[in-house]
Amino acid sequence: MANDPAPNPDPQNDPPANPPANDPPVPPANWDALLASLPDDIRDLTQTLHEADHESKVTGLKSALGKERDSASATAKQLRELAKTSEAVTAEALNKLAVEKDKLAAEKDAELETARKESTFYREAAAAGVSADKLARAWLLCRNADYFTKRGDPDIAAMKAEIPELFAAPQTTTQTNAGTGTRQQPAVKEDFNTNLRGVLKPQ
Repeated sequence: MANDPAPNPDPQNDPPANPPANDPPVPPANWDALLASLPDDIRDLTQTLHEADHESKVTGLKSALGKERDSASATAKQLRELAKTSEAVTAEALNKLAVEKDKLAAEKDAELETARKESTFYREAAAAGVSADKLARAWLLCRNADYFTKRGDPDIAAMKAEIPELFAAPQTTTQTNAGTGTRQQPAVKEDFNTNLRGVLKPQ
């Protein structure tokens, strides 16, 4: 027919009817995978900011607990002073209140000590190689499995000896898998979760 297009003398140069499209990038599966995909300087900065944020929160918690403990102790002291000049019945009631304040002060003191240990753990564990994504779970493992020295400090050396995978640095990954055209992020192995599940106790 007159309107039919002329045949292409070189069919190999014809554009493909449906050009292949690259698969969309796959987001990192977890924090470690994200860190592994970042340049070294950005990865280090990200971890530093994460640790600094936690340290700031723990510092605020320690300050609040310290104030509550000091307030309870001061109140207990005042109640006992009042009891000395009160009638017997009133004095007994005041002394009971003082005991309750002593208990509260002791509880806040224990919480303050736990916060101190947590702060120490985060700082030392991060320096030893625990990634930001694992720090919270690693602290649970340390606390519940009693990884502490005789002085009561977190025993990072013992944890590193018994759970080395916890301290493994994120492995940098190749963004493009050959022959696939995708930007697939491989899963990061988290074997230490088995250790974590084994030691966690009901609170």
